[in-house]
Amino acid sequence: MNKRSRLEYLALAALLVTFFGYFAVKVWDIDFWWHIAAGRNILESGAIPSTDPFGVYDASSVKGQTVLKSAWLGQVLLYSVFRWFDLDGIILFRAGVLTLCLAIVYLRCRIAGTASLYGLAITALAGLAILQHTGERPQLFSFLCLALIFLLLDSFIVNGRRWQLYCIPLVMLLWNNAHGGAALGIVALGLFGAGYVLEHRLAEGCINTPKNRLMAGMIILSAVTLVLAPNGLETIKGIIYLQSSPIPIRERTSEYASPWEVWQTALYYWVFMAAALLSLPGFLKREYWKQGGVVIAIGAISVTAYRYIPFFVLLAAPYVAGSLERMLRRFRPPAGAVNLTVLIIALALLGYGFKQGRVFQHGTPENRFPTGAVAFIKANQLGGKIFSSMNWGGYLIWNLPDRVSVFIDGRVLDPERLIPYTHILWTTPDGQRFFEQENFDLALVPYGNVLTGERYPLVDYLKNHPDWQAVYQDAAGYLFVRRASSAR
Repeated sequence: MNKRSRLEYLALAALLVTFFGYFAVKVWDIDFWWHIAAGRNILESGAIPSTDPFGVYDASSVKGQTVLKSAWLGQVLLYSVFRWFDLDGIILFRAGVLTLCLAIVYLRCRIAGTASLYGLAITALAGLAILQHTGERPQLFSFLCLALIFLLLDSFIVNGRRWQLYCIPLVMLLWNNAHGGAALGIVALGLFGAGYVLEHRLAEGCINTPKNRLMAGMIILSAVTLVLAPNGLETIKGIIYLQSSPIPIRERTSEYASPWEVWQTALYYWVFMAAALLSLPGFLKREYWKQGGVVIAIGAISVTAYRYIPFFVLLAAPYVAGSLERMLRRFRPPAGAVNLTVLIIALALLGYGFKQGRVFQHGTPENRFPTGAVAFIKANQLGGKIFSSMNWGGYLIWNLPDRVSVFIDGRVLDPERLIPYTHILWTTPDGQRFFEQENFDLALVPYGNVLTGERYPLVDYLKNHPDWQAVYQDAAGYLFVRRASSAR
């Protein structure tokens, strides 16, 4: 190994360690709790549920069945990590998965022969673009499976080893059981495969060639794995429903918001998108059509919802880097200077992160979850039907499975439940009627909307209601108990 390559690997290692540190933030995702609760239920029952195991929803809808079944393996794996290593294990696992995805991005760049300047730069930009996507949920397995599949594809294109294509349906089988994002993987595979077949059709004058048959067979087998998953094709129906549902779930769930709406949070994504758009002329040659088609199609999908950003970035980054290098082939500064610069910047950012306490964190963010109220409920043996923030429903399901019956949680298996929930929070006349009809025993209410800062009128309504009493308050919110309720 010469000095230049050693320095390149040192720069890459520093870059990956730095991102690992920034990915290792506190457990913050509100959906994490119901995911591990679902994983625990699957292991204890020995079956994938077809009805809501927590008794919150009917769950017979397409969306309900999709949420219950499409991520069962991912939920079991997350719960297993938590059971063995607690929250710190989850943090390290999440940071490890995301860092591995970035390592694969760089490896794909190098497989394609991209210089360290473009490879390291695009890897760093990809890391910045997914920095806000550190949720502890089965979607992590989608990111990793997507990265692995396109690593296998890119390697096959360069060296022609058939076993790499044979591995792809196996990865897809795991992916289809770990997270519903596998449907997007099938789309990306189909686009890449179609470009590959077209390229060889034009080059060889015949579509029925051994290479085309091999690629087509791989794609067909990968698509078949979708049918073999517990939810089968219903997963695709569930995704379509979420994208087109008249129930305003997209407006109330930030992950379905367009990156246009949250452009400040998605700033690095837009920088990456600008780089992708600038790289498009580099895909004009026939041998790059398949790459360009994937970049354009998945990029267009990513604009529709914030949650699709990592799919686009992790898939497209090496292709964007290669295209930019082809377009700017004259601009190639000395590799040693590039690697040394990356090494110094990465170490400086890591040091800054340590000083600010932003890297290698543990636990959960203060006041993110109602830990104090849950402890109060346990200590005072309270229970019954509880109204709470949708964001806290999963936390209650995990921590109080035998004490409370939750009205709503982040799964939203029945989207129509959002209508009364919203009316209750804002205490409209209909909301007051809904609230009384449900005959709640407890109400756990945050002060207001964490995004807009608006105070929820329900707090003052319950404070002034003769049938309700505030029994606990902390920085997260209020716990109210119906005066007529007996301890349980």
